[in-house]
Amino acid sequence: MPRFYVPELVNEEVELSEMDSKHAIRVLRMKTGNSLTLLDGKGLMAYGTIVDENQKKTKIKVESAEFYDPPKKLVLAFSPTKSNDRNDWIIEKGTEIGMTECFPVYAQNSERRKWNNERMHKIAISAIKQSGNPWLPNLHEAQSFTSFMESINFNGLKFIAHCNEDQKTDLKNQINALKDQIILIGPEGDFTSNELTKAKSIGFEFVSLGENTLRTETACVAALSLMKLG
Repeated sequence: MPRFYVPELVNEEVELSEMDSKHAIRVLRMKTGNSLTLLDGKGLMAYGTIVDENQKKTKIKVESAEFYDPPKKLVLAFSPTKSNDRNDWIIEKGTEIGMTECFPVYAQNSERRKWNNERMHKIAISAIKQSGNPWLPNLHEAQSFTSFMESINFNGLKFIAHCNEDQKTDLKNQINALKDQIILIGPEGDFTSNELTKAKSIGFEFVSLGENTLRTETACVAALSLMKLG
């Protein structure tokens, strides 16, 4: 069934947004009586039927709902790339995989220092509709590496991937999907030695994602995939 995002699933009858209404009626050619799935991004998945096929405010009768418990924390912190399209891809694929939080972090070698959180929120919403992930990730505003290190309060497994020659272990040997996990991925120019020293001082483990040097967006998705399944 087609999936739609409704942030407040509190009533027996709800309305789709104007954008989703147009998509349902004009693109999908849905009619009164058709069934669909609703997600609120907070663990609730509902099933309903169209009772008014309006292109601006399609009304849905909610017939049943199921709540999914919050997953273990799967957190990505990464240095945004200079390409907006690649940043979009990270948020989209991360959401599909099951990322629960995302921190855009500007490292010393970062090439981009602008971040549109509203745009990323819309991409994440599209991703939960496509994938059926009942939990919308918490997308934080961009911040500096120093600010992130000073404010992060995380009790799970903490990893930082980098390309320096410092002693590292394979990420696949350190992950545990039964525990909360966070990974920090750096910019194309990698982290500086001072940044790595700071991360290590607050408990981040140095990890490798393999022999090949990966682009930031590839590293983000590869790491999240391993951590989700491991």
